[in-house]
Amino acid sequence: MYTTRLRSLERLGACHGVVKSLQHAGRVERSSEGFRHCCSQRRFKSSRAVSLHIARDKSRPPSEIAVLGGGLTGLSTAWYLTRTLPDTRITIYDSRNRLGGWIETDEVHVRGADGSEGTVRFEHAARMIKPQDKPGGQVPRWDDLVFFDLLMSKGKGEERLSGFIYYPDHLVGPIPAPFHPFKAPLKTLQSIYRFFTEPLYDELIPSVLHSMRTNMIDVKEDLVLRRADMSVGEYMTKLFGRRALVDKMFSAIVHGITGGDLWETSMACGPFADRLVPSRNPKMPVTSRLVCEVDYNMMRELARDKATFELALRHLGSTAMWFRDGFATLPNAMADALKKNPKVTVKTGEPVTSLTYNDQLDKVAVTSSKENQPVFYDKVVSTIYAKNLAKLAGNQLPSLEKSTAVTIMLVNIWYPIPKLNFPYRGFGYLLPQALPPEANPECLLGVIFDSDREYPLPTPSNRNPASRGADSHQGTKLTVMMGGHYWSDLPPSFIPDKSDAQRLALAAVQRHLNLPPELAELAHTQATLCVDCIPQHLVGHASRMAQAHGELEWAFKGRLAVAGQSYTNPGVLPSLRAGRDVAVHIAREHWPHEREADRRSREEVQKRQGTVVEQDVDPVGETGLERFTRLPTYTPRPTAYIPLRYAHAKRVLVDWDGTVLPVHRKGTAKEEGEQKRQR
Repeated sequence: MYTTRLRSLERLGACHGVVKSLQHAGRVERSSEGFRHCCSQRRFKSSRAVSLHIARDKSRPPSEIAVLGGGLTGLSTAWYLTRTLPDTRITIYDSRNRLGGWIETDEVHVRGADGSEGTVRFEHAARMIKPQDKPGGQVPRWDDLVFFDLLMSKGKGEERLSGFIYYPDHLVGPIPAPFHPFKAPLKTLQSIYRFFTEPLYDELIPSVLHSMRTNMIDVKEDLVLRRADMSVGEYMTKLFGRRALVDKMFSAIVHGITGGDLWETSMACGPFADRLVPSRNPKMPVTSRLVCEVDYNMMRELARDKATFELALRHLGSTAMWFRDGFATLPNAMADALKKNPKVTVKTGEPVTSLTYNDQLDKVAVTSSKENQPVFYDKVVSTIYAKNLAKLAGNQLPSLEKSTAVTIMLVNIWYPIPKLNFPYRGFGYLLPQALPPEANPECLLGVIFDSDREYPLPTPSNRNPASRGADSHQGTKLTVMMGGHYWSDLPPSFIPDKSDAQRLALAAVQRHLNLPPELAELAHTQATLCVDCIPQHLVGHASRMAQAHGELEWAFKGRLAVAGQSYTNPGVLPSLRAGRDVAVHIAREHWPHEREADRRSREEVQKRQGTVVEQDVDPVGETGLERFTRLPTYTPRPTAYIPLRYAHAKRVLVDWDGTVLPVHRKGTAKEEGEQKRQR
């Protein structure tokens, strides 16, 4: 009966808990069979090791924790560990001589068009984030609350920046806005003409009609329940019926997010996975929406802090947020705070060479390049690339050895003349896989218009707006991304060096934006090769991570956890969220009284309301990968109880029983630790 209710996503939303945990294996036979097929025998051989680990005394928190990797995820992990376990000693290992990972902001000296000297800032990785306050038709998420929780001030962009696609030999903007034949008849006719003559849109109408006729319920169900997986390209082709449209549009989006091939990227775990579960269905009340319990509970915890809640309210509607002095402001501030903490030790320029589990001590031995003897830790959190972690662990993590990542060459360009990209003002443009090799010989993925973000357009009320960046000279600043999956099968000797990359980037931008050739002599350029910087979630990613979960349990008995882009989607917000998740799990293991009190309170409320809603609090488990061994729980909730996402609920934070919760001032780490010990 329960399996029958799972036959469609419409019926899924009608019950409490759209997709139940695999703890319901006895009631959902088909999903359990698919899961058993996905997991290797090693997953179940680890039961003895897991039972031994569970039997250990967890009343004492770990005294020594090591964090491998000093990027965003590593810094976020260490930061939240200092908040939740203030008495624990934390050691951060990073192979580089600085913290921050790929995120880096360089201040470069330039000469303006008038001959004056100044400085501009080049970003080598992320440069801004997009808030998640507009869920649209998707299940709402609150990863941006982790970002707000870490910060008290930032830049804010009110102007909406459009994106473009380069096809077949020019930049094409978004689909024209709704027509206004009476207010602007000429503009309406121009938009209609452009829509029907633009090669990028030539198959859009039949594709949309095909998607309206195509029933994808069974396909979505198989993907959500992880009975099957397919590539983004295969899924979109099934939905729209035309591969050409997928290659022209969706491949460009994947290029901008992961730099990967959409015909290999997993639909179930990739950048479009959230679109598989609708926010509501016709059988639900109009005022209700589905929410993922893991995300909802994280929101409740973070939004209780008054500063975080008010900061999120202040930035509702922002299209983008960044830092005036560069995005490296974020990791630098986190690193400075951690270095000042006497309980934190930072070891930069000291790569880890091996990881082993010591059964007698029940600890993980970490050996680094600067230490002759291994150092033992109660818990180790790895945020480095999964394949590199597998090498450190010997042959004990074969599933992680299969991980792949792409290499990106970033070329920063600054021209002393402003607005060279006119009339294409916006975020930038992406290049799709539909372009033949002769149209994209440089293997470009996309170009970002950095100067458009920092210099807003004049308005009637502000004819001379101030710069939103810290550059001393206004010009045209671009970031060119090349490589990605185009270079995946090439030997390192075939990848262009930095000098060639700068030359190729200038030539490509000149061709795409129709720039005069003599401008190349005035340009200031800088190239950065980011090797294996974006891990790829290929088809079958969930099953491989489920196998890796068992391998980690078997080999390290729960003492080694993983987090980062090798396991969750790339981006600033997922990286920060991953670090918080694993840190909170480590701390929550040692709050048994608090967890029991929460459970009793929830059960009392559910008993009064006559409902049973399973609280999916811990998404990561001891290995960081437990989420791949069970399915997430989605429950319908009234929009009045979903703050920061729906207009009439922006300023409301509601508990299980429907009462409005007060938000409080965040205390110091010592105060919060004392409060948790008292509870």
